[in-house]
Amino acid sequence: MKIQKNVDITYRNKCKKWRNEQKRKQKAAVILTGFIFLLCVAGSWYRKWQTDHSGIPDAVSSRTENGECFLDVIANADRIEDKEKFAWTVIEMCRENSFRSLRLSTDLYGYPERLEVHVYLHREEVNKVKPVLQIRYEPAEDFVKGESYKEYNIKHHAEKYSLYVNGKEIRYWT
Repeated sequence: MKIQKNVDITYRNKCKKWRNEQKRKQKAAVILTGFIFLLCVAGSWYRKWQTDHSGIPDAVSSRTENGECFLDVIANADRIEDKEKFAWTVIEMCRENSFRSLRLSTDLYGYPERLEVHVYLHREEVNKVKPVLQIRYEPAEDFVKGESYKEYNIKHHAEKYSLYVNGKEIRYWT
């Protein structure tokens, strides 16, 4: 009987150890799963934050009417240091059709004759707050006699265009 009792105690002790070990493994698995989940959430948040603060402009919407293109562009920055340089960058991206999220449709009617661009700092601000910058790119008023501005487009006739930032004409690329 004494031998049986020792065997039962030994068996019970082994079962307790096994259950405790199983509980530790389950806790470790839960903690590891939680840690991996937090890493994934932090990684996706960081990628979004990095994109939102990259400083590379991106177009989020466009509309074309009668040869004039209206764009909403985000600066992906907390502020725009040099507005003139930023405006030239946006115009070059329009001329090269090199925005990351949007391509201007040029297959049917070619490149637009005029651009009107509203610039916001971040995507969440589009059409919710006043734009931080308004850019116009249009043919200069001094036409050659017999020439119409309708013959121009932003891609092939850049020398005939004027750039306006918040209503002020910008003469040269600086």
